[in-house]
Amino acid sequence: MYSMPTQEMLMQNAGQHFQLWISPDRALDVELIEVSEGIPMTPRHQCFSAHFALPVGHELPQAVFRVSRQNEEGWLLLMTPGMPCRDGRKVLHASFHSEKPD
Repeated sequence: MYSMPTQEMLMQNAGQHFQLWISPDRALDVELIEVSEGIPMTPRHQCFSAHFALPVGHELPQAVFRVSRQNEEGWLLLMTPGMPCRDGRKVLHASFHSEKPD
């Protein structure tokens, strides 16, 4: 089973590049452009979103994608198209809702 990234880990890697797997043998180089806080369900929960910019000329639909850093297993994330970057790159984002870590 794939573990989920933490908000802290993603915030520490904002601006870094990840691989977004569009097939078992093909990945796109995507940039983590923002990690934004959301509204949690209860005080025991946390909510945040991670926004990834696709390479110029690529556009993908909502789907479950594997996102990874170099040589890591990564995470299976439901990703949804969002507002494009100012430079025209398309964006996919994933939202996370979970209990706060101890």
